[in-house]
Amino acid sequence: MSQDEFRKVNVQFPELHAGQRLVYENQSRFNVLACGRRWGKTLYACSAIAGEGAGIDGQRWGWFAPTYKILADAWHQTKYLLRPCIERLSESERIIRFIDGGSIEFWSMVDDDAGRSRKYHGVVIDEAGLVADLESRWHESIRPTLVDYRGKAWLCGTPKGRNFFWQAYTYGQDPLKPDWASWQMPTSSNPFIDPEEIEAARQMPDRSFRQEFLAEFIDEAGGVFRGVLEVIDRDVVARSVIGQAVYIGVDLARVNDFTVICVVDATGRQIYHERFNQISWERQIERIKAAANRFPTAQIWLDSTGVGDPIFEALRSQNLNVFGYHFTHPAKTALIDSLAMLIEQGRIRLLDIAEQTSELLAYQYMTTRYMNVRMGAPLGMHDDCVIALALACWPLKAGVQFGASSEIYEGFWRRD
Repeated sequence: MSQDEFRKVNVQFPELHAGQRLVYENQSRFNVLACGRRWGKTLYACSAIAGEGAGIDGQRWGWFAPTYKILADAWHQTKYLLRPCIERLSESERIIRFIDGGSIEFWSMVDDDAGRSRKYHGVVIDEAGLVADLESRWHESIRPTLVDYRGKAWLCGTPKGRNFFWQAYTYGQDPLKPDWASWQMPTSSNPFIDPEEIEAARQMPDRSFRQEFLAEFIDEAGGVFRGVLEVIDRDVVARSVIGQAVYIGVDLARVNDFTVICVVDATGRQIYHERFNQISWERQIERIKAAANRFPTAQIWLDSTGVGDPIFEALRSQNLNVFGYHFTHPAKTALIDSLAMLIEQGRIRLLDIAEQTSELLAYQYMTTRYMNVRMGAPLGMHDDCVIALALACWPLKAGVQFGASSEIYEGFWRRD
């Protein structure tokens, strides 16, 4: 059957509600949909696969779910919604084949090898927040299935803490990751759910209600920074300050990570943020100088460890008011502890910057294989915004005395 003939098959999808329509019309290659309970994600995923019933166009899709029970629900709903265009199906193998040559294979991720050896035009990961070890499953098994056709992906579900589903959500909020898009859709964005029922659900514990109905990613106990959301000032924009003490924190990178320039004033208010990568050291120096010219009274605090040392020397040679922070394990711990204290005590106010907020919320305590505790970003995430902000806020810590300019500090101590 041709695609034109297939389009004549009467596949009657329920009309997408406004929230679903917004997601459908703004989708990217990799899409993360964090939604509240009863939002309609399974219906939406079927619509995304079948082009709202227009046809699968011979494409091969994989549908992944964390358990057989969740998979069974999706299997039955998909069979019902797409029944007019099904050529045959296998209940035992959970494969639907369509009259235009396309197919959907359903996988339970109880099977460690789910999806291996397959190639797909697209995948759906249902209830992604519940998938154990989703990060390795994505990188090692599912993502490679999309290589042949440059396929797309939908990671859908209700949040369950700050796991890889949340990490993928932050990718979609990052303007420097154009292949990713993400949405946070509370249950209330489904107009077919009675608002009174949602209000009645507020009797449950606040944490549970925010997660299950508001689709919020709730802080985990292992987070280093407490009270991040409370110190974000969403009504403040980046601005210039004349005649006030200003501190610039710079975390340097070249290719895979990002160079971040962060500026705070003496009251602890963040007033500027810049993030970029894949530019030469010379251009990075010019960007730092431009920030310093914008804030002429600023002290510049720079990670002077490793590749940062020649940048520190280059900036110092141009008579900038620059301080180098030499990173050792104790020095980094002191720096992060200082920032954590300032945030928890509400002594700083932050700009509403998605990637900065994501990094702060993700930064966590981790136990090494030798049972040592360290702090850092989860595997695959960046901490550049965290380090730049911590450097900018370091002079705010009470009891730390600094010289005039161009010195190197290791933790609390000046290194001669």
